[in-house]
Amino acid sequence: MMFLAGVAIGGLVCGILSDKYGRKRTLMASVLIQSLLGTAIAFSPWFLMYAILRAALGFISVSVVFSGFVLSIELVGGHWRTVAGISYLFPVSLSYITIAGIAWLLREWRHLQLAISLPGFLFLGLWWLIPESPRWLLALGRTQEVIVILEKAARANGRELPPNIDKQLMPDSSEEPTEDVNVLDLFKTQQMRKKTLCLFLIWFSVYLVYYGLVLNLGNIGGNLYVNSVLQGAVEIPAVAISIFILLKGGRRWPLSLTMIISGVACACTLPLYLFGDLQWVATSLTMLSKFCISSSNAVMPVFTAELYPTTIRNIGVGAANVSAGIALMLVPYLWHLSSVHTSVPMSVLAVFGIVGGLSVLFLPETGTAPLIETLKEEEHAARISEAEISETKRINNNCCT
Repeated sequence: MMFLAGVAIGGLVCGILSDKYGRKRTLMASVLIQSLLGTAIAFSPWFLMYAILRAALGFISVSVVFSGFVLSIELVGGHWRTVAGISYLFPVSLSYITIAGIAWLLREWRHLQLAISLPGFLFLGLWWLIPESPRWLLALGRTQEVIVILEKAARANGRELPPNIDKQLMPDSSEEPTEDVNVLDLFKTQQMRKKTLCLFLIWFSVYLVYYGLVLNLGNIGGNLYVNSVLQGAVEIPAVAISIFILLKGGRRWPLSLTMIISGVACACTLPLYLFGDLQWVATSLTMLSKFCISSSNAVMPVFTAELYPTTIRNIGVGAANVSAGIALMLVPYLWHLSSVHTSVPMSVLAVFGIVGGLSVLFLPETGTAPLIETLKEEEHAARISEAEISETKRINNNCCT
């Protein structure tokens, strides 16, 4: 519970830090602190110290996830944005399988904590390999640093930069100074409010269903370690298929359908509570739901990041994570509802899967659109969209009359 409370707060705070100080600095500082906290937990002598360190670990771990994710999609362009964003989740699937094996071998929790914390120090060497986000630097007007990064990338790929690349990247002299953004900008315009509120519901629903299944493996029956391996195994093809779906079918409909199907699969388990000898059917439907919601969990961050401008992207992703964090804090208590009736927990997951999937349809498609860099571009695009809608309505009214 303390870890999940830290996650709920950390997403927003670390998102603000990442947009202010850069993706790379925030990511690497978070990796270092995460490794130190994880190691310290293994040696905590008192429960109070353990609980405090777990909350701090949750706070900083979510920064590792989202700073790294945003950096991965901002380093590339075109269809590689989709490939990089989704492939970022492959290690999550493998970790479920790996940690099940490690937990089976190391039954002492302190040994398990050290086994998953100490390897984090090895990733500090990435500081000399990973560049800062060129999009973030460009949005702040730090053009010369962008050129240095692009020159290194061109040499590594055996390409040559255009001779006038510096002029292409130079901001227009008529442009206003760099934007100073904050959390309130997520609600500044009607379009931004709509996006933000819908994403809050979507992230809450995905995390409730996803972790409602992951963190309650013991409640669906069967062997806990085997179930952990199965959940990781079904997630690998789900993530892989998501890449193909996103490249061909966009973001909006795939996210909506996978969430709805996941909810329907949870709903289909409800009649099985009347029959105690159909464990294999319940497990199969649960894995189908996990397969679909894993795809949703892969698509959702990419879709969210593409909906927000570069200058506020990490804040937007972090703010959405607050609602996800609330869902995480509720998950440990979800299965306590079985005291009312054994079917209630899966009923809750079914409802939020379906409702969350339907709410996706209120958002615009982003698959073929270039990333928006600033809030001014966002406002300009919103005005154009509203003008097009008004013109369409006017034409339809004229046709009808």
